[in-house]
Amino acid sequence: MKSFIDQIKLLSCGELDYFIVDSNLKVLDCVVENAAILSGSFNPIHHGHRKLLDYCSKKYDKNKYYEISLLNVDKPEIISDDLSTRLKKFSEDEKIIITKSSKFVEKATLFPNSYFVIGYDTGLRILDESYLNRGESLDDLFSVIDQKKCKFIVAGRIDVTGKEFDNLKLENLSFTHKNLFDLIEEKDFREDVSSTEKRRQDN
Repeated sequence: MKSFIDQIKLLSCGELDYFIVDSNLKVLDCVVENAAILSGSFNPIHHGHRKLLDYCSKKYDKNKYYEISLLNVDKPEIISDDLSTRLKKFSEDEKIIITKSSKFVEKATLFPNSYFVIGYDTGLRILDESYLNRGESLDDLFSVIDQKKCKFIVAGRIDVTGKEFDNLKLENLSFTHKNLFDLIEEKDFREDVSSTEKRRQDN
C-alpha cells in the first residue's frame, strides 16, 4: 500500500505530479475526472468551503475534490507535518488532491475538463499580470486553460465596508476568455467566513 510519506517524497522530488488522500492520510487509488476542484491552503477547512463546493458540484453536475498545493505564489511552502494537521480536519468522505502546482495553468494541464472553484481574491490574482513570468501573457495562459476545457467558477464576497458584494470585473477580457469564468451571484451563494477568522475563533 502506498504511504502518505512516500507520496510526499515522490511529489517533492518531481517523480509524481499529484496524489489523492482522505482525512486519515490514506492514499486513494482513484483518478480525477469530471471534477469541481476547490483549491486552497485550508488552514483550516470550514463550512464555507464545504458549502461552496457542494453548491458548485450540484449546479454543474461535477465530482467534488479539494486541492492543496505544497507551493503557493503568496505563501511559504507547506511542510509535511503542517499538511497532515490540515488534512485531519477534513471529513472522512472528502477527497483531497495534493500537488506542487501553484498556478492554475499547471492545474489545468494536470486536470483537463475540470471546473476550478475559486473566491474573489484568487480571481483577482489570476487576472493580475504581476504574477506572470517574463514573456508570459494572460492570453497565453487562458488559451491553455481553454484548450484543456477548464473554467473558473468564482464566488464573490462582501467588501471591507460590509455593505457591498464584490465579484470580478471582466470587461477587459476578450469574449473568448470571459467565457472561462462563471460568476456566482450573491442571491445564489454567499458565505461570509474565512480561514483566518476561523483560526481566530478557535484560539
